[in-house]
Amino acid sequence: METKEKNIFQRILEDKEAIRKCIANHGDLKQLADERHIQFAAPIQL
Repeated sequence: METKEKNIFQRILEDKEAIRKCIANHGDLKQLADERHIQFAAPIQL
């Protein structure tokens, strides 16, 4: 069974949407970053 690797730009768009939804729903941004392996340029301060 073959798995196609996602385009990097598509993954970035999906990550941005997930971050936006997390913030809008007052979710745990640190947990989302760990799950999706997102690295922010600046440390997250809550």
